[in-house]
Amino acid sequence: MDFDVNLMRHDRCTLVRVQGEIDVVTRPALEKTLTDVIDIGQPLVVDMRHVTFCDSSGLNAVVGANRRASEREVGFALVALPPRVRRVFRITGIDQYIPIYDTLREATDAVGA
Repeated sequence: MDFDVNLMRHDRCTLVRVQGEIDVVTRPALEKTLTDVIDIGQPLVVDMRHVTFCDSSGLNAVVGANRRASEREVGFALVALPPRVRRVFRITGIDQYIPIYDTLREATDAVGA
């Protein structure tokens, strides 16, 4: 599966849909997209339902985006992590610091949208 990142407008937030593997090769594209949305001050939800793999560079990209969003007081949440990807977030403890939701409604409500 090829990597792709799409932006969609969802009520008062931006929905970032990620598809494929997040790794050292795809990290820059993901980081740029997340940074661009955060820097305009728009709350965002990252839909990861179609992410098939996430390595440490992918985790770092998400952690960095969450930190940047927090510094700028911008809502940030992840939604619909597949079990395999969610397990990586749980094992590393990142799920304790980054809000992860099962449904889009829960995530958009949480970011203040």
